[in-house]
Amino acid sequence: MRRILRVAGRAILISSLATVSWLILGTRSLFYLATLITTYTAIMVPLVLRTSDRISVVKRLRQAVVQMKSQDTLTISLEGIPRRSPLSIQLEPLVPEYIIRESSSWHDRTYVLQFHVNRRGVYDLGECILTVTDPLRLFRISRRLIADEKLTVFPTVLPLEKLRISLTSPLDGQRVKFAPNYDVSQLAGVRPYESDPMNRIHWKMSAHRGELMVKEFAPSASKTVVILLNLTLRREPSFTLETFEDYMTMVGASVLQYSYDHKLPFGLTVLGEETLSSNSFSKDATHLFACYRLLAHARARMDREPSSTVFLDYLRRERLRIPARSQLFLIQHELKEEEIGALLRMQGQFSRISICLFPYGSFLLYGERAVPYFMPDIEQIARLKKTQRILRDASVDLSIIGLNDTLAALGET
Repeated sequence: MRRILRVAGRAILISSLATVSWLILGTRSLFYLATLITTYTAIMVPLVLRTSDRISVVKRLRQAVVQMKSQDTLTISLEGIPRRSPLSIQLEPLVPEYIIRESSSWHDRTYVLQFHVNRRGVYDLGECILTVTDPLRLFRISRRLIADEKLTVFPTVLPLEKLRISLTSPLDGQRVKFAPNYDVSQLAGVRPYESDPMNRIHWKMSAHRGELMVKEFAPSASKTVVILLNLTLRREPSFTLETFEDYMTMVGASVLQYSYDHKLPFGLTVLGEETLSSNSFSKDATHLFACYRLLAHARARMDREPSSTVFLDYLRRERLRIPARSQLFLIQHELKEEEIGALLRMQGQFSRISICLFPYGSFLLYGERAVPYFMPDIEQIARLKKTQRILRDASVDLSIIGLNDTLAALGET
């Protein structure tokens, strides 16, 4: 009863006033008006309520896991609406923060929303308000539909060359144009030449076809890439915590994509607000997207204890679970000299160690305009540059991410 009064309260009030006026004044026009409003109310109110209850909503995301700033589409279809219904049906989707609407359309009882997300994270999509009204807009009922679609947005993926990270490989860290993990004794086929090394050209097949053809080899057993993303901070960064998370996870996503593209088994562990781990090492697409989901959930935390060594504790604790002779890819804010020494003592467990540091100071996203001021930690960066050359001889690659023009000039000198 309360629901009926909420929907038809205004019409019932008008009908009652017209009936009372007719009883008092006794005019025929008031009688017709009261009869018309009462009849309209008696027909439309049950129709509006029944239609609202019968309508079902089907929601579908084109992609449930997308890269940040990639376009996606949410489709909401209404079912159970009578074909020749006189009622007006409206649908208003409610999207969370950071969902940027690009375009929307309503056609044949289907609402299509195209959007992109400018922030990494996990979002609940599909919440909307369904409103059913009569032709005269006297009766109106709305119900809120829950969000039952989850959208996972992982960080932007960039080539490692743009991030200025060394492309390490079993060939002692040389930059290579092809995946090194192939068994050259097992010829799998040929393909057209695409700037490949000259020693991979199949000369007989090239002469037969009249164009350069390249040998394709079967993948061999390759080393595993262990990606350790440490989102634990010992002091406040000079940039926002969200920016710090975005930079670090972007590098993690780029290394994941590099490993997948080169058919290297990989696994990911995130040390932050909570420890997130892939718990396995694989090189298929399903595992890649599972790791992307971990990056979407990753959150940083502050640990102001100066003696805390979260990543070293993890490596010592999990040393038996980490595959032997794998490559460790450590992504960290800062690194002390004694921590580098502890890593070197663990070197026997790994075939190679790669370190990506985000030192204290200001840095820019790739392609942003450089800032013309002096960084407060220039001495620390100078020490890191010196350490970088020493570690290279010990098969440890140290990359310093996001340096501005001041530090680039320092590296040249």
